[in-house]
Amino acid sequence: MLIRKVKYKDIEQIVDIDIKDWKIMYRGIIDDNILKNLDRNKKIEKYKKRYETEKIIVAENNGTVLGFCWYDDNIENEKNGADSEIVAIYVDCDNLGNGIGKKMMEYVMKELKNKGKRKMILWCLEENENARKFYEKMGGKLVNDEKYFEIEGQKYKEVGYIYNI
Repeated sequence: MLIRKVKYKDIEQIVDIDIKDWKIMYRGIIDDNILKNLDRNKKIEKYKKRYETEKIIVAENNGTVLGFCWYDDNIENEKNGADSEIVAIYVDCDNLGNGIGKKMMEYVMKELKNKGKRKMILWCLEENENARKFYEKMGGKLVNDEKYFEIEGQKYKEVGYIYNI
């Protein structure tokens, strides 16, 4: 398995992981109608725009993307002192438990540390217990800040994890 910067040709595989994970991991958390109506073409267009401006890495094995991580090394004004953030991290549901998420987080944290960053934040849905266990296992400390994710007029509470890097 190789952790590397995203390539344009990876976008469709990233979107397929994104949609598949949402439909499986967020079942019972995000409204079923939202999950049912995720639009692959719209997501592809969004990721094409992100490709040009955002920092994204992938975990890949023989040309197959197994997961991806989108991060930001330029955040400001966070009450919790974070100067960087993992915006999204997804591992194909069929490959969970194989150390892919851990390797991507370690890669990102090393990149951030090399840029002089000290604290990273990661937000996830409060009800996403599996993800929360993983983030805690990776050393994240729960923050007291309150944040909400909004999609199609519905709000979902998020919790944040801070990491010293």
